[in-house]
Amino acid sequence: MFERKLIYITNVKIPGGDAQSIQVEAMAKVFSKILGKNFILISPKHQLNKNLKKAFLWIKLPVPQFLPRMVRYFLTIIFSFFALIKYRWFKRNYFIYSRDIGIVFFYKILGFKTAYEIHKPFTTKLGHFLFKILKNKIKIIAISESLKKFLLSKHNFSQDFILVAHSGVFYENFLKIEENKEILKKRYLNLNKNDFVVLYSGSFQKGKSIDLILEVARNLKDIYFVILGGKKEEISQLKNKASNNVLFLGRKPYYQVPYYLKSADILILPFFKNLETINWCSPLKTFEYLASGVPILASSLGSLKEILNEKNSFLFNPENLKEIIEKIKFIRENYQLAKIKASFGERESLKFDWQKRAEKILKFLYN
Repeated sequence: MFERKLIYITNVKIPGGDAQSIQVEAMAKVFSKILGKNFILISPKHQLNKNLKKAFLWIKLPVPQFLPRMVRYFLTIIFSFFALIKYRWFKRNYFIYSRDIGIVFFYKILGFKTAYEIHKPFTTKLGHFLFKILKNKIKIIAISESLKKFLLSKHNFSQDFILVAHSGVFYENFLKIEENKEILKKRYLNLNKNDFVVLYSGSFQKGKSIDLILEVARNLKDIYFVILGGKKEEISQLKNKASNNVLFLGRKPYYQVPYYLKSADILILPFFKNLETINWCSPLKTFEYLASGVPILASSLGSLKEILNEKNSFLFNPENLKEIIEKIKFIRENYQLAKIKASFGERESLKFDWQKRAEKILKFLYN
Protein backbone atom coordinates (compact mmCIF):
# COMPACT_ATOMS: atom_id res chain seq x y z
CA MET A 1 0.00 0.00 0.00
CA PHE A 2 2.81 2.42 0.94
CA GLU A 3 5.38 1.80 -1.78
CA ARG A 4 6.72 5.34 -2.08
CA LYS A 5 9.68 6.27 0.14
CA LEU A 6 9.15 8.53 3.15
CA ILE A 7 12.18 10.59 4.17
CA TYR A 8 11.99 12.20 7.61
CA ILE A 9 14.42 15.14 7.81
CA THR A 10 14.94 16.93 11.12
CA ASN A 11 17.35 19.21 12.93
CA VAL A 12 16.27 17.68 16.25
CA LYS A 13 19.05 16.11 18.32
CA ILE A 14 18.43 12.34 18.59
CA PRO A 15 18.63 10.94 21.19
CA GLY A 16 18.10 14.08 23.23
CA GLY A 17 15.86 13.21 26.16
CA ASP A 18 13.42 16.06 25.50
CA ALA A 19 9.87 15.61 24.19
CA GLN A 20 10.60 16.48 20.56
CA SER A 21 13.53 14.07 20.41
CA ILE A 22 11.47 11.27 21.96
CA GLN A 23 8.60 11.94 19.57
CA VAL A 24 10.77 11.96 16.42
CA GLU A 25 12.53 8.76 17.46
CA ALA A 26 9.21 7.05 18.24
CA MET A 27 7.80 8.01 14.84
CA ALA A 28 10.97 6.86 13.08
CA LYS A 29 10.61 3.49 14.80
CA VAL A 30 7.00 2.94 13.73
CA PHE A 31 7.37 4.43 10.24
CA SER A 32 10.23 1.98 9.70
CA LYS A 33 8.16 -0.92 11.05
CA ILE A 34 5.43 -0.17 8.51
CA LEU A 35 7.51 0.94 5.52
CA GLY A 36 10.69 -1.10 5.99
CA LYS A 37 13.38 0.01 3.55
CA ASN A 38 11.03 2.67 2.23
CA PHE A 39 11.68 4.80 5.30
CA ILE A 40 14.79 6.90 6.00
CA LEU A 41 15.57 9.22 8.90
CA ILE A 42 18.01 12.08 8.31
CA SER A 43 19.27 14.04 11.33
CA PRO A 44 22.52 15.54 12.69
CA LYS A 45 25.29 13.32 14.01
CA HIS A 46 26.49 14.00 17.56
CA GLN A 47 28.39 12.35 20.40
CA LEU A 48 25.44 10.28 21.67
CA ASN A 49 24.39 8.81 18.33
CA LYS A 50 27.54 8.51 16.20
CA ASN A 51 27.93 4.82 17.12
CA LEU A 52 24.28 4.20 17.97
CA LYS A 53 22.66 1.54 15.81
CA LYS A 54 18.95 1.54 14.98
CA ALA A 55 16.62 -0.84 13.18
CA PHE A 56 15.69 1.85 10.67
CA LEU A 57 17.77 3.43 7.91
CA TRP A 58 19.40 6.50 9.40
CA ILE A 59 21.68 9.06 7.78
CA LYS A 60 23.57 11.14 10.36
CA LEU A 61 24.70 14.46 9.02
CA PRO A 62 28.05 16.04 10.08
CA VAL A 63 26.45 19.19 11.49
CA PRO A 64 28.64 20.66 14.29
CA GLN A 65 26.48 21.01 17.41
CA PHE A 66 28.45 23.99 18.79
CA LEU A 67 27.24 26.25 15.98
CA PRO A 68 24.28 28.66 16.42
CA ARG A 69 20.85 27.07 15.90
CA MET A 70 20.10 28.84 12.61
CA VAL A 71 23.46 27.84 11.16
CA ARG A 72 22.86 24.20 12.15
CA TYR A 73 19.39 24.42 10.65
CA PHE A 74 20.79 25.69 7.32
CA LEU A 75 23.52 23.02 7.25
CA THR A 76 20.93 20.29 7.91
CA ILE A 77 19.05 21.38 4.79
CA ILE A 78 22.19 21.55 2.61
CA PHE A 79 23.76 18.31 3.86
CA SER A 80 20.47 16.42 3.55
CA PHE A 81 20.24 17.58 -0.08
CA PHE A 82 23.66 16.13 -0.90
CA ALA A 83 22.89 12.95 1.06
CA LEU A 84 19.80 12.28 -1.06
CA ILE A 85 21.88 12.72 -4.22
CA LYS A 86 24.66 10.48 -2.88
CA TYR A 87 22.29 7.64 -1.98
CA ARG A 88 20.19 8.09 -5.15
CA TRP A 89 17.03 8.99 -3.25
CA PHE A 90 16.62 12.30 -5.03
CA LYS A 91 13.28 11.40 -6.61
CA ARG A 92 10.47 13.91 -6.57
CA ASN A 93 7.71 11.34 -6.02
CA TYR A 94 9.25 10.56 -2.59
CA PHE A 95 7.65 12.18 0.45
CA ILE A 96 9.74 14.58 2.54
CA TYR A 97 8.37 14.70 6.10
CA SER A 98 9.52 17.26 8.67
CA ARG A 99 8.64 19.33 11.73
CA ASP A 100 10.71 22.19 10.25
CA ILE A 101 8.91 24.56 7.86
CA GLY A 102 12.22 25.65 6.25
CA ILE A 103 13.04 22.05 5.30
CA VAL A 104 9.56 21.54 3.89
CA PHE A 105 9.80 24.78 1.89
CA PHE A 106 13.21 23.88 0.44
CA TYR A 107 12.11 20.46 -0.80
CA LYS A 108 8.75 21.69 -2.08
CA ILE A 109 10.60 24.24 -4.21
CA LEU A 110 12.64 21.33 -5.60
CA GLY A 111 9.41 19.56 -6.57
CA PHE A 112 9.14 16.90 -3.85
CA LYS A 113 5.89 15.80 -2.26
CA THR A 114 6.10 17.26 1.24
CA ALA A 115 4.41 16.93 4.64
CA TYR A 116 4.73 19.30 7.57
CA GLU A 117 4.00 18.33 11.18
CA ILE A 118 3.13 21.46 13.15
CA HIS A 119 3.12 21.68 16.97
CA LYS A 120 2.30 25.33 17.63
CA PRO A 121 1.55 28.59 15.76
CA PHE A 122 4.52 30.35 14.19
CA THR A 123 6.42 32.78 16.37
CA THR A 124 8.53 34.25 13.56
CA LYS A 125 7.52 36.30 10.53
CA LEU A 126 9.60 34.02 8.30
CA GLY A 127 7.83 30.86 9.46
CA HIS A 128 4.45 32.53 9.02
CA PHE A 129 5.43 33.71 5.52
CA LEU A 130 6.67 30.28 4.39
CA PHE A 131 3.54 28.58 5.68
CA LYS A 132 1.36 31.12 3.88
CA ILE A 133 3.07 30.21 0.60
CA LEU A 134 2.89 26.45 1.19
CA LYS A 135 -0.51 25.96 2.87
CA ASN A 136 -2.41 24.77 -0.23
CA LYS A 137 0.52 22.82 -1.68
CA ILE A 138 1.57 20.50 1.17
CA LYS A 139 0.02 17.97 3.56
CA ILE A 140 -0.20 19.30 7.13
CA ILE A 141 -0.30 17.23 10.33
CA ALA A 142 -1.49 19.23 13.35
CA ILE A 143 -0.77 17.99 16.87
CA SER A 144 -4.23 18.92 18.21
CA GLU A 145 -7.74 19.76 17.07
CA SER A 146 -7.46 23.25 18.55
CA LEU A 147 -4.29 23.91 16.52
CA LYS A 148 -6.09 22.78 13.36
CA LYS A 149 -8.98 25.15 14.06
CA PHE A 150 -6.56 27.99 14.71
CA LEU A 151 -4.70 27.41 11.44
CA LEU A 152 -7.92 27.23 9.44
CA SER A 153 -9.18 30.47 11.00
CA LYS A 154 -5.87 32.24 10.46
CA HIS A 155 -5.13 30.94 6.97
CA ASN A 156 -7.53 30.31 4.14
CA PHE A 157 -6.99 26.73 2.97
CA SER A 158 -8.96 23.52 2.53
CA GLN A 159 -9.49 21.04 5.37
CA ASP A 160 -8.44 18.33 2.92
CA PHE A 161 -4.84 19.45 3.40
CA ILE A 162 -4.75 19.03 7.20
CA LEU A 163 -4.94 16.06 9.56
CA VAL A 164 -5.05 16.01 13.37
CA ALA A 165 -2.74 13.45 14.96
CA HIS A 166 -2.14 13.73 18.69
CA SER A 167 1.07 12.47 20.27
CA GLY A 168 1.28 8.82 21.24
CA VAL A 169 2.60 6.17 23.58
CA PHE A 170 4.12 2.69 23.40
CA TYR A 171 1.55 0.92 25.60
CA GLU A 172 3.65 -2.24 25.59
CA ASN A 173 6.26 -0.44 27.75
CA PHE A 174 3.66 -0.36 30.54
CA LEU A 175 2.12 -3.74 29.82
CA LYS A 176 5.42 -5.56 30.33
CA ILE A 177 5.78 -4.31 33.94
CA GLU A 178 4.97 -7.32 36.14
CA GLU A 179 5.77 -5.88 39.60
CA ASN A 180 2.88 -4.52 41.66
CA LYS A 181 2.72 -0.97 43.01
CA GLU A 182 4.02 -2.02 46.43
CA ILE A 183 7.25 -3.43 44.97
CA LEU A 184 7.68 -0.53 42.53
CA LYS A 185 7.17 2.04 45.28
CA LYS A 186 9.90 0.45 47.38
CA ARG A 187 12.34 -0.15 44.52
CA TYR A 188 12.06 3.17 42.69
CA LEU A 189 10.92 5.63 45.35
CA ASN A 190 12.31 3.96 48.49
CA LEU A 191 8.90 4.36 50.14
CA ASN A 192 6.59 1.95 51.94
CA LYS A 193 3.37 0.50 50.57
CA ASN A 194 1.21 2.70 52.82
CA ASP A 195 2.94 5.93 51.74
CA PHE A 196 0.57 7.82 49.45
CA VAL A 197 2.37 9.31 46.44
CA VAL A 198 1.48 12.14 44.05
CA LEU A 199 3.96 12.21 41.16
CA TYR A 200 4.76 14.76 38.45
CA SER A 201 6.88 13.82 35.45
CA GLY A 202 8.24 16.43 33.07
CA SER A 203 10.20 19.62 32.65
CA PHE A 204 10.19 22.74 34.84
CA GLN A 205 9.17 24.98 31.95
CA LYS A 206 7.33 28.19 32.81
CA GLY A 207 3.62 27.42 33.07
CA LYS A 208 4.07 23.83 34.25
CA SER A 209 3.93 25.15 37.82
CA ILE A 210 6.27 23.15 40.00
CA ASP A 211 5.71 25.93 42.55
CA LEU A 212 2.05 24.93 42.72
CA ILE A 213 3.03 21.36 43.60
CA LEU A 214 5.31 22.66 46.36
CA GLU A 215 2.46 24.77 47.75
CA VAL A 216 0.08 21.81 47.75
CA ALA A 217 2.74 19.67 49.43
CA ARG A 218 3.04 22.19 52.28
CA ASN A 219 -0.67 21.72 52.91
CA LEU A 220 -0.62 17.92 52.76
CA LYS A 221 2.33 16.87 54.89
CA ASP A 222 1.11 13.25 55.17
CA ILE A 223 1.46 12.72 51.40
CA TYR A 224 4.68 12.36 49.42
CA PHE A 225 5.09 14.50 46.29
CA VAL A 226 7.59 13.05 43.83
CA ILE A 227 8.99 15.21 41.02
CA LEU A 228 10.59 13.38 38.12
CA GLY A 229 12.60 15.65 35.80
CA GLY A 230 14.29 19.03 35.92
CA LYS A 231 17.88 20.17 35.55
CA LYS A 232 20.30 19.99 38.48
CA GLU A 233 20.42 23.77 38.94
CA GLU A 234 16.60 23.99 38.86
CA ILE A 235 16.25 21.26 41.46
CA SER A 236 18.86 22.89 43.68
CA GLN A 237 16.90 26.16 43.71
CA LEU A 238 13.56 24.52 44.45
CA LYS A 239 14.85 22.26 47.22
CA ASN A 240 15.47 25.31 49.40
CA LYS A 241 11.76 26.15 49.52
CA ALA A 242 10.31 22.62 49.42
CA SER A 243 8.88 20.83 52.45
CA ASN A 244 10.30 17.49 53.61
CA ASN A 245 7.57 15.49 51.87
CA VAL A 246 8.78 16.53 48.40
CA LEU A 247 11.20 14.16 46.67
CA PHE A 248 13.21 15.43 43.68
CA LEU A 249 14.44 12.47 41.64
CA GLY A 250 15.79 14.38 38.65
CA ARG A 251 15.74 13.11 35.09
CA LYS A 252 15.51 9.40 34.44
CA PRO A 253 16.17 7.40 31.25
CA TYR A 254 13.04 7.32 29.10
CA TYR A 255 12.72 3.53 29.33
CA GLN A 256 12.53 3.75 33.14
CA VAL A 257 9.74 6.36 33.29
CA PRO A 258 6.85 3.83 33.09
CA TYR A 259 8.13 2.12 36.26
CA TYR A 260 8.12 5.41 38.17
CA LEU A 261 4.66 6.34 36.90
CA LYS A 262 3.18 3.01 37.96
CA SER A 263 4.72 3.38 41.43
CA ALA A 264 2.57 6.45 42.16
CA ASP A 265 -0.99 6.72 43.53
CA ILE A 266 -1.82 9.92 41.63
CA LEU A 267 -0.19 11.47 38.56
CA ILE A 268 -0.53 15.24 38.44
CA LEU A 269 -0.48 17.60 35.46
CA PRO A 270 -0.66 21.14 36.87
CA PHE A 271 -0.41 23.34 33.77
CA PHE A 272 -1.17 27.08 33.96
CA LYS A 273 -2.57 29.51 31.38
CA ASN A 274 0.86 31.11 30.95
CA LEU A 275 2.26 27.90 29.45
CA GLU A 276 3.18 29.04 25.93
CA THR A 277 1.62 26.03 24.19
CA ILE A 278 -1.33 25.33 26.51
CA ASN A 279 -3.91 25.89 23.76
CA TRP A 280 -2.19 23.71 21.15
CA CYS A 281 -0.01 21.12 22.88
CA SER A 282 -0.37 17.35 23.00
CA PRO A 283 2.09 16.45 25.79
CA LEU A 284 3.69 13.01 25.68
CA LYS A 285 3.15 12.64 29.42
CA THR A 286 -0.64 12.85 28.95
CA PHE A 287 -0.62 9.56 27.05
CA GLU A 288 2.00 7.98 29.32
CA TYR A 289 -0.16 8.91 32.31
CA LEU A 290 -3.20 7.27 30.69
CA ALA A 291 -1.27 4.11 29.76
CA SER A 292 0.01 3.71 33.34
CA GLY A 293 -3.45 2.97 34.73
CA VAL A 294 -2.79 5.38 37.63
CA PRO A 295 -5.45 8.03 38.54
CA ILE A 296 -4.76 11.38 36.87
CA LEU A 297 -5.30 14.85 38.34
CA ALA A 298 -4.93 17.52 35.65
CA SER A 299 -5.61 21.16 34.86
CA SER A 300 -8.84 21.72 32.95
CA LEU A 301 -7.22 23.95 30.34
CA GLY A 302 -6.59 24.29 26.62
CA SER A 303 -5.96 21.31 24.38
CA LEU A 304 -5.55 18.97 27.37
CA LYS A 305 -9.35 18.78 27.39
CA GLU A 306 -9.27 17.08 23.98
CA ILE A 307 -7.81 14.02 25.72
CA LEU A 308 -8.57 14.30 29.44
CA ASN A 309 -12.12 14.46 30.79
CA GLU A 310 -14.14 13.47 33.85
CA LYS A 311 -14.44 9.89 32.56
CA ASN A 312 -10.71 9.19 32.51
CA SER A 313 -9.29 11.69 35.02
CA PHE A 314 -9.96 14.29 37.70
CA LEU A 315 -9.81 17.89 36.49
CA PHE A 316 -9.16 21.07 38.46
CA ASN A 317 -8.76 24.81 38.12
CA PRO A 318 -5.02 25.49 38.64
CA GLU A 319 -5.86 28.94 40.05
CA ASN A 320 -7.77 27.35 42.93
CA LEU A 321 -5.35 25.88 45.48
CA LYS A 322 -8.15 24.71 47.78
CA GLU A 323 -9.80 22.74 44.95
CA ILE A 324 -6.57 20.90 44.15
CA ILE A 325 -6.03 19.96 47.79
CA GLU A 326 -9.62 18.76 48.16
CA LYS A 327 -9.41 16.68 44.98
CA ILE A 328 -6.25 14.93 46.18
CA LYS A 329 -7.99 14.14 49.49
CA PHE A 330 -11.07 12.91 47.62
CA ILE A 331 -9.04 10.58 45.40
CA ARG A 332 -7.22 9.12 48.40
CA GLU A 333 -10.48 8.54 50.29
CA ASN A 334 -12.29 7.15 47.23
CA TYR A 335 -9.50 5.24 45.60
CA GLN A 336 -11.66 2.47 44.15
CA LEU A 337 -13.63 5.08 42.18
CA ALA A 338 -10.34 6.65 41.10
CA LYS A 339 -9.08 3.27 39.87
CA ILE A 340 -12.20 2.84 37.73
CA LYS A 341 -11.47 6.16 36.00
CA ALA A 342 -7.83 5.17 35.61
CA SER A 343 -8.80 1.83 34.02
CA PHE A 344 -11.01 3.64 31.53
CA GLY A 345 -8.13 5.98 30.72
CA GLU A 346 -5.76 3.04 30.28
CA ARG A 347 -8.09 1.49 27.70
CA GLU A 348 -8.37 4.84 25.93
CA SER A 349 -4.58 5.08 25.67
CA LEU A 350 -4.67 2.22 23.16
CA LYS A 351 -6.19 4.64 20.64
CA PHE A 352 -3.01 6.72 20.84
CA ASP A 353 -0.51 3.97 20.06
CA TRP A 354 2.43 5.37 18.07
CA GLN A 355 1.95 2.82 15.29
CA LYS A 356 -1.73 3.71 14.90
CA ARG A 357 -0.67 7.34 14.64
CA ALA A 358 1.85 6.50 11.91
CA GLU A 359 -0.69 4.44 9.96
CA LYS A 360 -3.20 7.29 10.14
CA ILE A 361 -0.61 9.76 8.85
CA LEU A 362 0.56 7.47 6.04
CA LYS A 363 -3.00 6.90 4.80
CA PHE A 364 -3.45 10.67 4.75
CA LEU A 365 -0.18 11.23 2.86
CA TYR A 366 -0.53 8.42 0.32
CA ASN A 367 -4.23 8.98 -0.41
